[in-house]
Amino acid sequence: MIRLKWSNNSMMLLSVLLAVLLWVYVNNAQNPVKEQEFRVTLETRGELPQGLTLNGLPKSVTVRVQGKTAQLSGIRPADFQAIVDLSYITEGETTRPVQVTAPSGLQVVQVNPSRVTITVERVIQKQLPVTAVVKGEPLSGHTALEPVVQPTAVLVRGPARILKDLKKLELTVDITGTNQNIEQLLMIPLPAGVTASPDRVKVLVPVTRALPSRTLPVVPRYTGSPADSYQVLRVIPQPATVQVYAPVEVLRNLESISTETIRIDGISGDVLKEARLLLPEGVVDIVPGKVELAFQVKPKQPPTQEPPEKPQENPSPTEPNKQP
Repeated sequence: MIRLKWSNNSMMLLSVLLAVLLWVYVNNAQNPVKEQEFRVTLETRGELPQGLTLNGLPKSVTVRVQGKTAQLSGIRPADFQAIVDLSYITEGETTRPVQVTAPSGLQVVQVNPSRVTITVERVIQKQLPVTAVVKGEPLSGHTALEPVVQPTAVLVRGPARILKDLKKLELTVDITGTNQNIEQLLMIPLPAGVTASPDRVKVLVPVTRALPSRTLPVVPRYTGSPADSYQVLRVIPQPATVQVYAPVEVLRNLESISTETIRIDGISGDVLKEARLLLPEGVVDIVPGKVELAFQVKPKQPPTQEPPEKPQENPSPTEPNKQP
């Protein structure tokens, strides 16, 4: 039988090694390594050049880290930092890496997305009209008149790619089942990346009891004279008639609707001018509220000149008969 002879030093070394292995085993059993994901807000470093705007940058990224259970305990997304560097960026499309800083002791395993594609665009601003669209129907026996928006236009600012095709801004007002005027302060709906000043407008929708209406002709009113040697041939309102809403006793006394007075000084050709309609007393509404006046002019005819009268010839006097 073979006997192993161990020295004291060998026994001590073996004991230490066994103790370390036992400590590692117990530590891993009680505090194992694991992975965990965090949703981290994406930030930027550096400033965009003036007159440019950024699109396509996600609000956050997913960060997967590895660490001991004790290390991960109490860690929050705010303890991480995810950054995209915008230094030396120019107009157009570019791809930039996402740089993540994790709390001490944790290893970053994965960042999703690890790179972001962003678009840098030129910023412009323009004035756009604001209109309101009525949705629904008022209470039975009532009618809604044209919405009034104030202000009627706002200044918008945003990427040129979006604003170049934007012609107006539209709001929707629900009047379902109402029997009184609706007045609201509404936020203007805008495409992503676009701002407006002001960003809210006041909208009034007049709601009245249903009124009778009558179709009446439009009478144009104008002042001034065309250019020298020209005269007005005719004035044609377009449309020639409008719908007038008023109580019966008011409609009964109306024969026509007049336009505001339009100046035509110096015109030398056919022109088209917009004119508001004057609201007679007692009239609630006129649809449409404006017309176009087509002025047709022509050169003046020169005055007709009559040929001068031919002078009459005096008859020769009769010679007396001579006596022999």
